[in-house]
Amino acid sequence: MGPVAIAFIPMIVSTLMFLPALWMENRKRHRTFHWRWQDARHFLIAGLFGIFLLQFAYTLGAQRTLAANAGIITLTIPVFVAIAASVLLQERLNWVRIASFLLALLGVLLTSASDLKSSDLLHGRYLTGNLIFLLACAGCGFYNTYCKLLVDKHYTEMEILVYTSVIGSLASIPLFIWMEPFHLAQFEAAGPVGFWGILELSLVVYGISMLLFFNILKRLDVTQAILGNYLLPFFIGLLAVVFLRESITPAMAFGGGVIVVSTLILTVFEQDLIELFAAKRRHPAAAAEILREKAPEFDKSVPVGTRHPDNSP
Repeated sequence: MGPVAIAFIPMIVSTLMFLPALWMENRKRHRTFHWRWQDARHFLIAGLFGIFLLQFAYTLGAQRTLAANAGIITLTIPVFVAIAASVLLQERLNWVRIASFLLALLGVLLTSASDLKSSDLLHGRYLTGNLIFLLACAGCGFYNTYCKLLVDKHYTEMEILVYTSVIGSLASIPLFIWMEPFHLAQFEAAGPVGFWGILELSLVVYGISMLLFFNILKRLDVTQAILGNYLLPFFIGLLAVVFLRESITPAMAFGGGVIVVSTLILTVFEQDLIELFAAKRRHPAAAAEILREKAPEFDKSVPVGTRHPDNSP
């Protein structure tokens, strides 16, 4: 199968799989397909300039650049999300978020040292592919942010997934006609491995993982939620250790720990840190009182084995 088929067939299959799930969800809630026509433009924008653009640009870019280059460029997704969120959602990019992003980026660079060594971002041969892949990352950032907008409009996770996927799937049809004509024989030639691979992408990558992400967007700002994207290189390294018997280096382990810490700072302790430093600037004594009040909460977040001996019961 060609790259267009690999990118869009799972999306189409996923759409067909989750359409009945949306119907069942609406039936259980005793309502018809929930579509506010005044908001139809939001799904068109998210489907065309989000999920379709990112998949199409990803396909073109991946053909024209190195895997190492793509891995490094992917690190820009949280940056695009932060920019889009500040414009579309008026999310504030405070000092805690900036520090968390920088700390997470340091962790990613530690876990991706091999990609840095083998990358070639500015060479003329790969520059076009790099720019197209960067466009795909921008589309991903835009899509994630726009989906947060849809969450705030009280659409369900299933509605957002199905409606945007329908738009993306319909937009991909011309690619199978003019760019890469689809032949069933090619799909059958992929054999059982190809079949189960498409099924896994359709169900897990294009379906369940997105539903979980939309659910998280109900509880966190998109800028906070997307920081978990920086954990991908670390988990990929762990999977390589398990399935490919590759070795994990101390730098990778330390980098993964740094990313986890930065994620906790942003998602759990952001408001506490802001309040603490704001109080410290105004009234140092009040800041000390806030720190004493928050101490039990911070202490619970630290594993027992890592607490200082003086804090032991």
